[in-house]
Amino acid sequence: MSADWLVTPKVGIGRLEFGLSPDDVAALADVYGSPGPLMKPVGAADLDAMLRDLPAMADCVSEEDIAALRQAMGEQEDVDRQNLEMNETPILLEYRRGRLDGVTVEARHIETQFANARIFSMAATDVLRICQRANGGPGRYRSNEAAFDNIAVSLYAFSHVSEEGEVQAATRNDPDFHARSLTLRREPYRPADALDQFVRASFE
Repeated sequence: MSADWLVTPKVGIGRLEFGLSPDDVAALADVYGSPGPLMKPVGAADLDAMLRDLPAMADCVSEEDIAALRQAMGEQEDVDRQNLEMNETPILLEYRRGRLDGVTVEARHIETQFANARIFSMAATDVLRICQRANGGPGRYRSNEAAFDNIAVSLYAFSHVSEEGEVQAATRNDPDFHARSLTLRREPYRPADALDQFVRASFE
């Protein structure tokens, strides 16, 4: 297994360590791919302009929802995003105040490893169990997202939550199975306005 694809919680993935600058990341292009342009987030000011330009939209959205959107956008205003491209398999990076703060890899990055296991080669149940053990307790689940706060890892399309709130591990027959991904951050992402949408579940 290659150390370049080793997931180390709150540190990074391989040489993509948190705290690197965009120039530092560009120097790793031979390993992880060529960096695209930095993408700026939509800010609260942009939302206000949109609501002014589209009054019909403003009439359809409650003041509560607008306030929640404005808060969420404000929290992300200092986050830039960037893709690393190699063989049409991108890695998504997040920079906070100019320093690497999050890395997302997709299932096509088959080399990705965590806890001595290639997670994109394993059954989803086993991956959820590995993350739960590393987390020291069950994760939070909503839709197709699984969040493990103690290790700041989020998995997507490894699980699904039914309308009744039942959490099930994904299978190869699920339409989004091949879109599985892992996001590792320096700190867990805990959006205050969405925490009540998650349920807890154990895979032990």
